[in-house]
Amino acid sequence: MGKRLRRVCLGAGILLLCGLAYALWLRAGGFGIPCIFHTLTGLDCPSCGVTRMCMALLRLDFEAAFGYNAAIFCLLPLGIAVAARQTYIYVRYGRVRLERWATAAVVLMIVVLLVFGVVRNLV
Repeated sequence: MGKRLRRVCLGAGILLLCGLAYALWLRAGGFGIPCIFHTLTGLDCPSCGVTRMCMALLRLDFEAAFGYNAAIFCLLPLGIAVAARQTYIYVRYGRVRLERWATAAVVLMIVVLLVFGVVRNLV
């Protein structure tokens, strides 16, 4: 269990450092990673606005974060809950298997994001 916990903590630390480095890069230069889907089609993908949403969340500006990507903003607590539960199961039992509720949650999130991606381009 200790080895798995160290692995999870190391991965989370690396992910956090990369996110903070990217946030600092954006604040310093203002140039972010462009959305390939938007560049090719001119349409917004379901995740367009996530970088701006995350930057608004770092400023604790929840209204702006919601405006940049309402679907992911609303699904974020559910996604964190699924990820936290899966991490706990991995650390505790050494296996990765979605429970029934987590599978339903992931399917729900995918459906919501697909519908959001279509609707946001129609409006």
